[in-house]
Amino acid sequence: MFSPDGSHLSFPFRIGSDGRTARVSTLEEHLRDELMQLLLTNPGERAFLPEFGGGVRRLVFENAGETTAAMTKAMLTQAISRWLGHRITLEELIVEIENETIAVDLKYRIAGTEDRRRLRFERKGG
Repeated sequence: MFSPDGSHLSFPFRIGSDGRTARVSTLEEHLRDELMQLLLTNPGERAFLPEFGGGVRRLVFENAGETTAAMTKAMLTQAISRWLGHRITLEELIVEIENETIAVDLKYRIAGTEDRRRLRFERKGG
């Protein structure tokens, strides 16, 4: 749920220049932050939500190849569906692995809207 004043705590959590907790003011920013948090959290990392997470960070240390890319895509699709499926609709997910770099490119739509977004990030190992 979006708070009554239209803002949420930012991710990653930090203190703003005014000495208060930093916040984001749009639903789009908040959902992007939630998505990043989900993708970069490893399952088992959260004590009270051990199944939460997409586990992308740990995949950097896996053998690069088609199997790892397919496994990553399946894990991320399942995590997004389970934890954010009520907030976003995943339209496309591309996982590319080359050497020690994982690139994730996903296109999603904010649930109940035609507002399409794209999120792309790369993580390098080593």
